[in-house]
Amino acid sequence: MAKTAPEISMPFIQLNKQSRKALYVQLYEEIRTAVLNGILKPGDRMPATRMLSKELSIARNSVILAYEQLILEGYLGGKTGAGTYVAGIPDQPEFLQNHKSVLETQTGGFLSGNSLAGKSNLLFRDCDFESIRTFQISVPSFADFPFKTWAKIAAAIYKDIGALHLGYDHGQGYEPLRAAIAAHLRINRSINCTAEQVVVVNGSRQAIHLIAELFLKQGDQCWMEDPGYTGAKSAMQRFGAEVCPVPIGENGLDIDYAIEQFPNAKLAYITPSHQYPMGITMPLQERLKLLAYARRQNMIIIEDDYDSEFRYNGRPLAALKGIDTHGNVLYVGTFSKILFPALRIGYMVLPSAALAQEFTYAKALTDRQNPVIDQAILNEFIRSGHFQRHLRKMRTLYKKAQDDLSGILLKELGKNVKVYPAEAGMHFVLQFKQQHAADLIKQDAGQSGLILTPLDKLSVKFHHHSGFLMGFTGYSLEEMEKGVQLIKKITRL
Repeated sequence: MAKTAPEISMPFIQLNKQSRKALYVQLYEEIRTAVLNGILKPGDRMPATRMLSKELSIARNSVILAYEQLILEGYLGGKTGAGTYVAGIPDQPEFLQNHKSVLETQTGGFLSGNSLAGKSNLLFRDCDFESIRTFQISVPSFADFPFKTWAKIAAAIYKDIGALHLGYDHGQGYEPLRAAIAAHLRINRSINCTAEQVVVVNGSRQAIHLIAELFLKQGDQCWMEDPGYTGAKSAMQRFGAEVCPVPIGENGLDIDYAIEQFPNAKLAYITPSHQYPMGITMPLQERLKLLAYARRQNMIIIEDDYDSEFRYNGRPLAALKGIDTHGNVLYVGTFSKILFPALRIGYMVLPSAALAQEFTYAKALTDRQNPVIDQAILNEFIRSGHFQRHLRKMRTLYKKAQDDLSGILLKELGKNVKVYPAEAGMHFVLQFKQQHAADLIKQDAGQSGLILTPLDKLSVKFHHHSGFLMGFTGYSLEEMEKGVQLIKKITRL
């Protein structure tokens, strides 16, 4: 009588129970990959469903569903009375074999040599699924977004979808949305522009990359706030520019330092209304000084106005673009943080319609246009007044959330920390007075379920070793209380 093959151990299987992807799908993918890579060989006997579910601490039904799909696709086979086995794959496609592709052998890999990784360690590579954890920055309050209203608008758009142009639309963006953006900016940001000057993009990052692509050449110097937005530094580096770190003072970007150290800079990237990440607002005199210098030097200014709508004391300040009389400022805005990140709609305001057309050409080379239907829904959301109502509501809720979190931190950690409440935006800075506490938070690196972004991660030269960003906009009072208790536990304060 033939011996039954022993069940194979599968320690290589890694399941992420925090992921939105179903566990049976993850298990199916792990086993399928192991078969294709040769880790599991034809004839290997698979563990019984009951045993594997116990080993992985998941429901047996998840294992059964994964096995059934693998059997259906021919990766596994069942033998009556003998269990489940790995099936043979006699003609494995060449592209699945374990060797480098033709492109890799010629270039040394996508991120090497003359491509992205060889240029700088500043490159921003966040392209994975991003789970939301307590104190993560720039997370809107999804629970307070009017999704029912959004859904009604979407249903109405789809019901009368024939009214839209369903062919290729203008790469500059859906014209009614561009007009709505221009009207919003005139009223709320003191920017006097027309729809012809607005270009709709896939978030602010695409806008910054387009600016770098069109205006920068190898070796051009760029003033960059330090600490500052890593995505902007990445864009400049990608197109060969030299990142020139400028410290942040009590008035925001230290303009005098920048002029003295980097007088030949061609471009400046700034966040004047709510400096990212320190939260400082650049006063009017400094704004005028910067504009005057830009005029004399013919310097380009990128104004990234990423979350200035959420101002908690008085009306939002006028944008730098609103007082630019010579066309030096390229204005960038986004709906990702105001509404929800998955929307991926941002916009640029250019000094002239002609320049906006040049940016449209550059954008259309890679993605042709933003989805028209999404733009139509957003346009109606703005046009019918829901956008302004949502902004007013969120300002009140976010101010309370910041006050709540500040109070909890001071109550629980008091003398061990310093809290810097923000006048605007969706995060504030928390500084630990003891460096070892900050080091313990960095060592945790999200393992506890919290995300506290170290300021060091956003710095090139001017570091703040004990400072962290605290997001407060997307979390309940209970979640923030539990989060602070975890901080106490991690830091042993």
